[in-house]
Amino acid sequence: MRDPRGHYLETFCEIDLSAFARNIQAIQQQVDNRQIILAVKANAYGHGVVPICREAIANGVNRFGVATLVEGVQIRDADIDGEILILTPPTLEQIPSVVYHDLSPNVVSRQFAEVLSAESVRAGKKIKIHIEIDTGMGRTGFHWFDAVGEIISISKLPNLKLEGIFSHFPVADSRDKSDVEFTRRQLEKFSNIVGSLTKGGIEIPTVHISNSAGILAHQILGNAVRPGILAYGLYPSNTVKKSVKVEPVLSLKTHVVQLRRHEPGDSISYGRTYIAMHPERVAVIRAGYGDGLRKALSNRGEVLIRGKRRQILGRVCMDTTMVEVDSDVMLDDDVVIIGVQDDETISADDHAVWSHTINYEILTGISERVRRIYIENGEVIEVV
Repeated sequence: MRDPRGHYLETFCEIDLSAFARNIQAIQQQVDNRQIILAVKANAYGHGVVPICREAIANGVNRFGVATLVEGVQIRDADIDGEILILTPPTLEQIPSVVYHDLSPNVVSRQFAEVLSAESVRAGKKIKIHIEIDTGMGRTGFHWFDAVGEIISISKLPNLKLEGIFSHFPVADSRDKSDVEFTRRQLEKFSNIVGSLTKGGIEIPTVHISNSAGILAHQILGNAVRPGILAYGLYPSNTVKKSVKVEPVLSLKTHVVQLRRHEPGDSISYGRTYIAMHPERVAVIRAGYGDGLRKALSNRGEVLIRGKRRQILGRVCMDTTMVEVDSDVMLDDDVVIIGVQDDETISADDHAVWSHTINYEILTGISERVRRIYIENGEVIEVV
């Protein structure tokens, strides 16, 4: 494949912005048009943060959740307006940059809030903050039984605007009875805290707890949601209810760069983990773990060439991988690593099973050296 400038593309991702837009619309319908805070951390789950944010804005979403200050600044530097929530608590030394770039930090300590307030006063700005409540995740946030007092206290600090409170589910994607009950108790704790703050006269414009799994399988509490993996067309687990129909946005593709014939006894790749038992025709493809293919795919993963599944032979290398092929395969043939070819599909979920991991890690693990090709209505509109 060649990009719009005529440059040959070795290994690349196709990002279907039309599919992404349809996913956003499907989520909006499911959540009764609550506000969407779109999770775009880790380069928008490997999809490319700036083009994804622009497409989200075109579809009515103008609030974004990132993990780091650097991710938030990247979006601001692309002249993207709207609220950018740093979901992972920033460090104290990052506060001046948070204020300068008008980012909304996750506040999880009184000390951070006081330093942020002082810097906001010095800069003459009023900074929006969200406060995280730990209702059972066991990660970051104020513990739920301390939250009300801490929030009331922080809300009185100058030049801080309490924009939102939120929490996070650890097992909302599970249908196990104990996990469902655990999530229900989280919702109950969070609801009680919201009620207590409201009775205390604390105005909270944005209340959010539902991630992708929460949207799919549980009561939606609050006036905002935080979809991540669902927006990119995948489900958070195989067991979660698929109450929203979405479609994968990303495909990963490459080409055949060499064809070889191996005789019985020949070994293939590092470690000699594959020994040919009979004459075999083998294709070398230009993709490896340096591009995001997991080494765990060695001798067990598959790719698509000419509409057929082809077995990976030997260990996945940094830049190349070998696959078994027949006489139909030719040099420069298209190879689909993740995506659809003819009537066959290999998904990020397939890769997760082969690699003993989750689809999130497959998507976010695609290397930055892999070019992203953005397609809208079947036409290439941008190459990053």
